[in-house]
Amino acid sequence: MRNPLSRAKHLASINPQFNPSINPKVKAAINPNFNPWINPVRNSRINPNFNQYLNPVATALLNPTRNSLLDPKLTHKFSGLRRLTPQAELLGYVVRTRSKAVLLFFDKDLNWTSYAVDNGQDGYNVFDLEGTWQGYVLKNQARGWNEFNLEGDWTGMIAA
Repeated sequence: MRNPLSRAKHLASINPQFNPSINPKVKAAINPNFNPWINPVRNSRINPNFNQYLNPVATALLNPTRNSLLDPKLTHKFSGLRRLTPQAELLGYVVRTRSKAVLLFFDKDLNWTSYAVDNGQDGYNVFDLEGTWQGYVLKNQARGWNEFNLEGDWTGMIAA
């Protein structure tokens, strides 16, 4: 059976190049480089380096190495979300934490690689495990999310 997301790069509901309302290069309100409320460098409330309750490296309840319920190698109770390239190739998996303010990103081998923190406006900011801001995730119009690097380039998507 063909993957229904394989055509995602051609769908305006997912591809920001075809839809300005989900394109951070066109719509400043959803771009953290222009909107200080969703920029973790300018808003410490959404920055896990300042708000330890949002930092899974520092908070045991959010850390999959300390909380086995969040480690997909040890439990099958994860969210079922997948991280995909714009071509719908598997990058890894997403685990939602109980607080829903933090998403944990794992690679294809189920190694924890990064995490995303809720920006309070229908998106997330992505950080590596050292706490460096790497990019952001925004809702698309297909009930999933698109992932962008800090330059606003579409790098992937998250889908069920």
